[in-house]
Amino acid sequence: MNMASKIAKSPAVPSIGALLAEARQARGYSLDDLAETTGLTVAEVTALENDADFDASRIRRTAAALGVRQNLKHASR
Repeated sequence: MNMASKIAKSPAVPSIGALLAEARQARGYSLDDLAETTGLTVAEVTALENDADFDASRIRRTAAALGVRQNLKHASR
């Protein structure tokens, strides 16, 4: 693993997916609940939380549903 990879995976700044997963869990939402609220599939929500999907509209929609849109400015990819 090179230095850039180590820095990019730094736990000091949570990833977008980690932020979304933490917000979902803090609100007591299941993956099914969030999928239904956002109009996404469970697979799409899971991909966002696992940092496997960086579709901006899905991220914004999910963050808005969880009330964390402002927090995304400080998250890393």
